Amino acid sequence: MTTSPALRIPQPCPESWAAMTPTAQGRHCAVCATEVVDFTRMSEAEVLAFLAARSGQRVCGLAFSTQLAPVPASRWRRWLVAGLALLGWQPVASSCAPKPPQSPPAQASASPASDATAPETQQIVIRGQVLDGANNTPVAGIRVLINDTEFGTTTDDKGNFELTMARSWAPIANGKVALKFSGNPFDFKEQTVAVDVRTTPRPAPLMVQLASIPDRGKVMGRIRMPEPPVAPPVK
Repeated sequence: MTTSPALRIPQPCPESWAAMTPTAQGRHCAVCATEVVDFTRMSEAEVLAFLAARSGQRVCGLAFSTQLAPVPASRWRRWLVAGLALLGWQPVASSCAPKPPQSPPAQASASPASDATAPETQQIVIRGQVLDGANNTPVAGIRVLINDTEFGTTTDDKGNFELTMARSWAPIANGKVALKFSGNPFDFKEQTVAVDVRTTPRPAPLMVQLASIPDRGKVMGRIRMPEPPVAPPVK
């Protein structure tokens, strides 16, 4: 599916596509009392022809995220936050675009012990791999956050991650770690995995399978029509 220069959805819609009544060209939204056109069934030429015929009219549509034209940098952050909010996600930091997770403190604050095993026993190490639950393939770039903090890591190109934390670090002082896994909000549901590190500082590696959201990879909302061409200079 190629990107269509005509398809822009600045504000994704939170309504359920599955709950809408089927129509000839898509589905009818009772909340907005309008037809939502299914652009996922159209080629780029069909999309352009449809929008040209509806010139000046309001058009709401459902499209694959890959069909949407690139969003200018000044609006990309607002668009991303809108998608996160619609899926119940909350940004960790105050900025619009999610910041890369910070590495958690790895050094214990207690005085170093004299035996050789002290560094290992004073640290918690959690490793694992994140897979796409739909096809069991590794997922890169998944954010892994620790106990609702801004600390964590991201998965590599093989879906692997590793977290090393000081056992005395306040957020995990009770021996319980909750890892929150979040990826593309138009593909995956957020998932939280509890890890008990009270008995061992190095628990068995995790295998996390992320579930897909309904209508994965699709975005619904009002289409922003392309700006009309500017007339060339005549003098």
